[in-house]
This record gives sequence, C-alpha cells and structure tokens, in this order.
Amino acid sequence: MNAPVDVPLGFDDIRTRVAPLAARFTAAGRRLYLVGGVVRDVLSGRTGEAGDLDLTTDAPPDETRTLVDGLADAVWTQGERFGTIGLQFAEHVYEITTHRAEAYVDDSRKPVVAFSGDLHADLERRDFTVNAMAVDVVDGGLHDPYGGREDLADGVLRTPMAPEVSFADDPLRTLRAARFAAGHGLTPAPGLVEAARTTGDRLAIVSAERIRDEVVRLLEVDDPTVGFALLEGADLLRRILPELAGRPDDERALLVTRVAAVDPEPLMRFAAFGDAVPPARLEALRLSVREVREVTATAATVAAVDAHGPAAWSDADIRRLVSGAGGRLDAALTVAAASGVDLDGLRVAIDLLAGAGELDDLGPALSGDRVMAELGLDPGPEVGAAMAWLTELRMEAGRLPEGEAVDRLRAWWAQRGA
Repeated sequence: MNAPVDVPLGFDDIRTRVAPLAARFTAAGRRLYLVGGVVRDVLSGRTGEAGDLDLTTDAPPDETRTLVDGLADAVWTQGERFGTIGLQFAEHVYEITTHRAEAYVDDSRKPVVAFSGDLHADLERRDFTVNAMAVDVVDGGLHDPYGGREDLADGVLRTPMAPEVSFADDPLRTLRAARFAAGHGLTPAPGLVEAARTTGDRLAIVSAERIRDEVVRLLEVDDPTVGFALLEGADLLRRILPELAGRPDDERALLVTRVAAVDPEPLMRFAAFGDAVPPARLEALRLSVREVREVTATAATVAAVDAHGPAAWSDADIRRLVSGAGGRLDAALTVAAASGVDLDGLRVAIDLLAGAGELDDLGPALSGDRVMAELGLDPGPEVGAAMAWLTELRMEAGRLPEGEAVDRLRAWWAQRGA
C-alpha cells in the first residue's frame, strides 16, 4: 500500500473521539480509517459537529464484532453479512465496514459483496473520488489514491474507476451523481453524464426504495436545479419520474424552478410538482400511505389556490380550502407563494376566521347517531347523505348552534322527501 499523501488538519477532534476504538484495532494488528462523507466534509471546510461516522477496516466483520465487544454500549449486526457492524459508543453511532468490493450482477437487485484486506481496492469501488478518501485514525494520514482532494478543490465530480464500470457496478450511482452535482457544486467530469446515459437501463434492477431515497435526498438539497438538469441530460428523469419528464421543456423548467424556491422539505417539494408527479408515481416510489396523502392534499390545495386566482375569497371558500388541506395548509401556501401568487389577502382572511374559531372542527355539526335519532333513520346510505349535507352546511354557513343545525337538517330532509 502506498504511503498516505499527507496529514491534513481538521481531524484531531474526531480522531480523539474514536481513539478507544482505534486502540482495540491496533492492538489486534488491524487498521481503522475514517472514510466517506466526514473526510470529504472536513477537507471542504464543512466544520460542523460530526455526528454518526463511517469507518473502514481490514478486520473481517466477525473480528470487528469481537473487537468492539465490551467497549460499545450497543452493537447492531444486521449488516454483518455485508461487512458492516454498527455500534453506539459514548453517545455516538458508528458503522465499521470491512474493506470490500461490491457489484450488481446481471439482473440481481442486491449487490454481491467480496471482502478485501486492501484499503485502496475498497476506495476504488466507491462512488466518486471525493468520497474515496480515508484518514487513518491512528496517524492521521490521508489516503487519497484517486485524487479526491484535488477534485474537491476543483469542483469536479469523477468516479475512481471508469464511469461506465462504476455505474454498471451500482446503477444507483447515476442518481447519486445528480445529488452530488447539486449539493456540492461539482461539475461532472468528461464522459460521466454519457456513461450515466448508456448504463441507465440498469436502474431497472435497483429497488424502488433505494431510488426513492436518492430522489428524496436530491429534494433535500437547497437548490436541486443542477441535479435535475443532470438527470435530464443523462436521460434518467424519464426512468424515475416519467410524468415529469414527459412535460414540455418550458413547463418542466418552471416546475423545477418552483421546487427550488420551496424550502427543502421533500413532501412539500413533491407537492410543488403538482400532477407532474401524481399519487401513482409516489406509490411506485414506495412512499408511505401517510406521505402520499400529505403530498396529495398539499398539491390539491395549491391547485385550488392557483385556480381561484386574484379574486376575493369568501368565508365558505376559505373553509373548504382549509378543510381540504388536511393539516398541510402552511405547506401549500408556501408552495403557492413560490409561484408568485399574492397571498397577503388570503392569509389575512384566514387569520380572521381562525381568530373567530371558524376554522376549528370543520366537520359536520351533528354525529351520525344524532342524525339517525333526529330523522328516524337506520344505518345506511341516507345517513351518509345527511352527513355530507351537514358538512357542506358547515362550509357555507360556518359554526351554527346545535339547535339551528338540527332545524336546518330537518327542513332539508323534509324538502328532500317532498
């Protein structure tokens, strides 16, 4: 193994934190390295508090488990067959992974893992050079065999191996490239986008959950515009968000602009796409039922605000808007404002109604049992119709005394039976 390039500044506190772990591995004749995001972030000047840490070692996973036994407060072995032992130690969480190489084979959805004792071989199999750097926790030496530090300084997104090989090994890296381009200000190296295009078919072997996670992470970037441009340029957008990809160029550009103008909260940003990312697509990405419901409610509320236009809002219209928002009103108004809609008047009107208690409990004024008692009904469709009418009455007339709600219900029922 080649000697480390240098001993960079910024890692002393982290190395001190993991020193007890390092001592265990050193005593056993093993090496332990910081790897991945923490190395990249420290070298790029992102000096915030380091939370969970990824480490890599030449110790096989069963030996790692033995070495941390008695030192860690808790140990997780779910990832042991993939070489990873998780642990909690002194209020921090670590994942220690044996040097490895992994690749997707043919139509397999799961990577084939082979362990290795060679750090540089492990780094070669990582996604990008800026993530293919490791710091020895004992001597602080930086191992950077693929020029990640220089690429980080130059703002270049490059793969350690040839990009077509890297992307074929793990197709999800094509989507990760979009996130890193947008989130770290990195420009794809020559050939990277074309390699993503030519290997795009292999995304079909990646699980929907892993694709969802990458889309969500892109939506968490402050400005994902560059990432979406890369997905379009690599012909990947149609593979993950085909309804959005199918929109005309100018409409798609406006939608991405609106998404970028919204706070980086994924559900809000999904809603900002409106019907260009429909509920069926969210379900295909394996969002939960709750998440799909929240996105749908937000998007529908945004659409209602857009459709209403600049006209004054009646109290009934506001009640319907708030009721339909399902608790996502603030998110929907934020998305609508990102499109340039003037919401000052609507917000004042909402505040006035809310202050008067008119937006509390927007359901029907009477229970189903009370409706059956007042109208002499048995359970069935007629009760449902009465409840729907009472809900609409609540929207139109606002809060009514119980007696008046009963009188109006009886009058409606008598007229309905006439």
